[in-house]
Amino acid sequence: MPPEQDIPPPPKKHSISFGSAKKPEGTDLSGVNEDINSISRRVRMLEEASSNMRRFFQTTEENQLQKHKHVSAEIKTTNSDIMELRKEIAELKDKFLLIVRELQTVARKEEVKVLEKYINLWNPVKFVTQNEVEQIINEVLERKEKEKHESGNKDGQYGEI
Repeated sequence: MPPEQDIPPPPKKHSISFGSAKKPEGTDLSGVNEDINSISRRVRMLEEASSNMRRFFQTTEENQLQKHKHVSAEIKTTNSDIMELRKEIAELKDKFLLIVRELQTVARKEEVKVLEKYINLWNPVKFVTQNEVEQIINEVLERKEKEKHESGNKDGQYGEI
């Protein structure tokens, strides 16, 4: 808004008669001219003030529209971030539930201690695997066959050809 300007004093009241009254011929119109000039100046000042106010309100409205657009964009971004966070939280909840279910199936410390006692009692390190047993049997059979073969050759008998 423009700074306050000096407003001229209101026009002087002149008695102007319209119609049938006769004007004196030597009437001074300088006072009327001053009044018209003063009114004209005031009207121009009011028009300028009105124009300034219009520009001010237009600028204010444009600024509000820009800020509204900016705030709306920020709200949309924030809403999308919130939705993404909600999805991530839901995924984390699912994973935690899966971990809890898995942990429920895992052996407890006491159960492991019981198994440890049995293992120490049985001492499975001394156990033999099926392959090892088969290998031992094959070795024994081969040894017996060799001994049989060798004992047959000592008696003067010849082995089959």
